[in-house]
Amino acid sequence: MKIKVQQKSDFHFIGTGEDFTGELPIDAAAHVGGKGRGFRPPGLMMYSVAACMGIHAYEALVHAGKQVDDVVVTTDGERNPGYPKVYTHIVLSFSMKGKDLTDEDVRDAINDALTRTCSIAVMVNKASPITCEYEVEIEGGAPLKGSFTSEAA
Repeated sequence: MKIKVQQKSDFHFIGTGEDFTGELPIDAAAHVGGKGRGFRPPGLMMYSVAACMGIHAYEALVHAGKQVDDVVVTTDGERNPGYPKVYTHIVLSFSMKGKDLTDEDVRDAINDALTRTCSIAVMVNKASPITCEYEVEIEGGAPLKGSFTSEAA
């Protein structure tokens, strides 16, 4: 995949790429001179992990013939206070609604995304362990809730 980021002014960059015709505004953190004119790079990585995991968990459930709606993935991450300020732990919290889903269905779909099909999470997990939490509202049934942490590769 080819993308380009081009400086617009000081710490403000615009990203463009072959997979989307729009522009992506990017800026540095305020403490280094950013002025809130775009997404910060560490946040973009978290958006990527969350979106990739949501897409692949949803895909696994649908391909298994399950009905799932309203998938939301939120993130939280701890970063090293010194340089390099890498994420040292990431938590992905899944919220979804469905019908006839079991705990095993949901856990297997998320784990498969985390360890096999979501290339972003697989790559990030090599540097930072990812904990996945899930809460599923089941139509006509008891809600599901669970959590597990991957082993960093």
